[in-house]
Amino acid sequence: MATLLLFFLFVSASASDMLIIKFDETHDTKSSWRPDDEVMAVYESWLVEHGKSYNGLGEKEKRFQIFKDNFHFIDGQNAANRSFKLGLNRFADLTNEEYQSMYLGTKIDSKKRLAKGRKSDRYAPRVGDNLPNPN
Repeated sequence: MATLLLFFLFVSASASDMLIIKFDETHDTKSSWRPDDEVMAVYESWLVEHGKSYNGLGEKEKRFQIFKDNFHFIDGQNAANRSFKLGLNRFADLTNEEYQSMYLGTKIDSKKRLAKGRKSDRYAPRVGDNLPNPN
């Protein structure tokens, strides 16, 4: 039981270190909508914190819109006064669909994918094998 408690405390401490926004009694949870300039400032801090950069034209703006939606969702959930609080992590610029396809799907080995059309002879009998009689 003590081990479980220590584990829980460790996980809680680790999780709070990953958050950019710290939630406490002074945090304004009454409004789940913030001005774009405030969200942009949090976004810029988040980019630095997680070492994110985007190469494509318009990618940063697209990711900001996704980030903003996720940020407002977090604010709205935290305003509900539950026993837990949500915060930003390294996935805050991904949609649910992007996250699921990147992290919850199975990864197919490229060698297996290329060999899919070929039939394996792994279990085929070889000359000289002493096989049992099927009768």
